[in-house]
Amino acid sequence: MNLAYFSEKSKLPLIVTPSSSDKSKATLLQWISENRKMLEQKLIESGAILFRGFDVQTPQDFEDVAKTTEPDLKDDYLGTSPRDKKTEFVFSASELPPHYPIMQHCEMSFLPAAPRRLFFYCNIQPEYGGETPICDFRKVYQDLDPKIREEFERKGVKHIRNYSSPNEKSTSGFQLKSWKDMFHTTNKEEVEKKCAEYDIICEWKPNDGLRMTNKNDSIKIHPFTKEKVWFNHTQVFHLSAAADEYSRIHKRQKRWETFKTSMLLEAMTLYKKWTKDPNEQSMHVVFGDDSSIPEDYVEHIQDVIWKNLVIQPWIKGDVLYIDNFSTSHGRLPYYGPREIMVCWTS
Repeated sequence: MNLAYFSEKSKLPLIVTPSSSDKSKATLLQWISENRKMLEQKLIESGAILFRGFDVQTPQDFEDVAKTTEPDLKDDYLGTSPRDKKTEFVFSASELPPHYPIMQHCEMSFLPAAPRRLFFYCNIQPEYGGETPICDFRKVYQDLDPKIREEFERKGVKHIRNYSSPNEKSTSGFQLKSWKDMFHTTNKEEVEKKCAEYDIICEWKPNDGLRMTNKNDSIKIHPFTKEKVWFNHTQVFHLSAAADEYSRIHKRQKRWETFKTSMLLEAMTLYKKWTKDPNEQSMHVVFGDDSSIPEDYVEHIQDVIWKNLVIQPWIKGDVLYIDNFSTSHGRLPYYGPREIMVCWTS
């Protein structure tokens, strides 16, 4: 196999391609089995590995590649994006509309036991946009303003999510999914049990609404390298985050559609600030002591993330293997057909 970095500067990701005309899935699986220790080391060093140019054509092919690399795949998901199941362990990456921004995040960083590894697979190559940017959150931690970084380390963060009744349709456009879809039950005792298992404070609201709160450290120590990693959802959950992200997206894509969405998000953000208690927003984040996180902090975090962002187009059959304890991912807006799938480990 050929091994080369997409970016020699960032070393992210490491790209594995066939060194001969044999591009079969069987050959890839055999090579992975024989080189698992080397791949583990490369993943820890780089943060992500991209398998490209192999005969990976279906969701089951993808699951076979992922399971050969990481046998301990899981199917429990307490994140925010709506997802459809494709195989035993493979899901659509997100069913959010194409124009939605998905900001950089380490998967389920607000849980005490976030997934160690993620896999993404390109089943339908996007016509335009739809990249899954990745970012080394070790570098983000290093590049943050020391004063801001120290405050986050000292206070931690509190992630807040509000869900309406499973029978109520959201009118805001930003309710990502119902708690029924998340927990696959309407039994409140089962929901409470699952929340307790994940250290989630769950609070039942009027009309069967649900508030879920996690108080977490904002930084994670990488289990192997012992480096400090930016590991929280501030740049996703903060009320000002989406509008800030979309202004950056518009500067990159320069489309009339991104301009309109950017202006709309600015207006919606102002409206939400004026009309709704922050703790009642679909998603919200504050410091662990309940003090507000300033908007200029969020802007600075986004500056640092975009400085370290790696963006490359998807190609049909791509499999992206990510160390979730060091490397984030997101999604840029797109139009036309696109189908990206995901699976993860414990």
